[in-house]
Amino acid sequence: MASGNPPGKRDVPEGFAGRLVEWAGAYLISFVGLLHLLEAGEHLGYAAYLGILFLLNFAASAVAAVGIVWTGRNWAWLFGVAVAGGAFVALLWSRLVGVPGFSFGVGQWFNFLAWMAVLFELSFLAVASLALTPRVRALVGMEQRRIDRERLPPARQETTEHFDLIEDEMWEIRHRMSRDVQDLQAHLRPRALREQTQRNVRGRLDGFIDRFCRKK
Repeated sequence: MASGNPPGKRDVPEGFAGRLVEWAGAYLISFVGLLHLLEAGEHLGYAAYLGILFLLNFAASAVAAVGIVWTGRNWAWLFGVAVAGGAFVALLWSRLVGVPGFSFGVGQWFNFLAWMAVLFELSFLAVASLALTPRVRALVGMEQRRIDRERLPPARQETTEHFDLIEDEMWEIRHRMSRDVQDLQAHLRPRALREQTQRNVRGRLDGFIDRFCRKK
């Protein structure tokens, strides 16, 4: 897997936090492929198509891992999700229903390599959510800006660069909160209008009663 950053925009934020997410995802999907490669020979003995599927899983995992590290784009993460998710569903199907050539696998839940693969598959899906979910991805970006700010030496703590990093982080917080604020305003506005109307009606009624009492 390449270690340098290619030119072009990456969907995952740049910097240590973003690269940590990318490398974690790449290694996890690579382990998924390697475990399927280890089991390919055994499954070739059961049915040729099963062995071929396991080899294809290895090849697809390699493509996803290289794509995640080299491009950092969503397509690579989504491809990895399809590979890991498909393998997980296939395992459950083989244990619950069975597949041609491997019908005796139904109910065989205690297979060390299979459940190691499941562990890596579910771990990859969890890490992929960090790269594909906009709000979580924003949190990764905020963490990277915090790391960048703390790396500044004391002599530059009060410089324009330092304040720019703080402003970027505050903008990210405001941007993430804007939708929640809009939802809160949409919820509170009808209530405020209703309370204002009630106060107006009550005030007019009190005024009318007061004038009526004075005339008496």
